[in-house]
Amino acid sequence: MLRSVILLGTLGCAFALARAPVLVPALAFAAAGARAAEVPRTETAGELLDRAFKNLYAEDYIQTLVLATRIRGSNEMKRRLQLTRRQSERPGRALLRFLYPQAIRKTSVLILENEDASDDFYVYLPALRMTRHLSSAQKGDAFFGTDLSYEDIEPKYAKDFVVRYLPASEQGDEQGESESPIPGAPPCVKIEITAAPGFESAYDRQVSCLDAERGVIVFTDYYVRDRHLKRLSIDPTQIRQVGDRWIPFLITVETPRASSVTRVITEDYELRAEIPDQIFNTWNLEAGDARSDRRKTTPVLDEAESAEPQP
Repeated sequence: MLRSVILLGTLGCAFALARAPVLVPALAFAAAGARAAEVPRTETAGELLDRAFKNLYAEDYIQTLVLATRIRGSNEMKRRLQLTRRQSERPGRALLRFLYPQAIRKTSVLILENEDASDDFYVYLPALRMTRHLSSAQKGDAFFGTDLSYEDIEPKYAKDFVVRYLPASEQGDEQGESESPIPGAPPCVKIEITAAPGFESAYDRQVSCLDAERGVIVFTDYYVRDRHLKRLSIDPTQIRQVGDRWIPFLITVETPRASSVTRVITEDYELRAEIPDQIFNTWNLEAGDARSDRRKTTPVLDEAESAEPQP
């Protein structure tokens, strides 16, 4: 079963290669590492990751996003889209519709989760009046020229991964936390994530650093065949509380070898009380549009349950 942050999971999330411990002769450093190893954990690494994934994917919502990609030496390319996601019932469903630019307007992607098999991806290309069904081998492909892959926009579940805390020597301070390389971000706890047996992933290994208090992924490094591929990071000033969840409204995905960076910007995020099945089928994928999708859903009456980005 395919899963990997929009992001959009928010959309959604990310991970890095665990390095072999460096032998440091300094006794003071070794003592500090030993003290960090003794710090008790109130939850397993898998439980912490589960909280982070639920922050991103647990409810039903409509999200308006901008994907802004810049490759060194070229102008920034922006794509605006609407994501309708239903996760309150399993298997989950998602529908993405591009709103801008005109060249790809009405291009749409339907994601149908499968419990015991790879998820189904259907891509509608209006210029060709054709719908393509993507194979599982294509989930690592770039998502419409951005630094995201198709796997990155799938919802994720901790049960699909083998998760462990990195050893104290790789965590940082005596409290077993790492100082985040993201300016202004809170201390975070590093975990290593690999695909569980039987689960397919385009990434061989991921390392995430999580804000354990809120269950927010601060950054994730992705590795393929022991080679660092890219990093996903959040802007700590753009984390908003929506209902009882913490949502990053600005995510950056950087691919160093391609000299490419994509910013995932949430323009608005609306919880929905009900999203009907009729939205998530290939007929609506081709014949529907973003406005009709929104009209078919039932908004949450409490306006405080939805959020727009703060300036």
